Amino acid sequence: MPKSQINLDSLSVEDPSHLIQEAEAKRTEKQEGAKAALIEEMTVKAAELGLSLDALLGNQAQSKTNVRKVRGNKGQQVAAKFRNPEGETWSGRGRMPRWLTKSIDEGKSKEDFAV
Repeated sequence: MPKSQINLDSLSVEDPSHLIQEAEAKRTEKQEGAKAALIEEMTVKAAELGLSLDALLGNQAQSKTNVRKVRGNKGQQVAAKFRNPEGETWSGRGRMPRWLTKSIDEGKSKEDFAV
C-alpha cells in the first residue's frame, strides 16, 4: 500500500476527523460495490448451472443467530394443574407459589393439589 501524500503533521485538529470520516465512507462504498459485483458474478454462474442463487444457497443465506424463538402460544392462558382449597391455582410453570411451598413444608405433596 503506497504511503499517503497527505502530511498529517500539517493538519489542524479537526482535519484528521474529517479525513477519517471520508475514508470510512469510501471504504463502505467500495465494500458495497465489491459485494454487488460478487453477487452478480455468482448469480451468473448459478444461472449457467440452471439454478437461482437462492436455490443454490438454500438456508445458508439466512443469518443464524442465537435468538430464542417466541412460543406460538405466548400470552395465552395456560390451564391450571394445581389448586388449593381456597381456590388459588398454579399452572406448574414458573416459580412455585407460596401456598404450595408452605403446604409441602407441612408434609403434603404436590399431587394432593393436582387438578
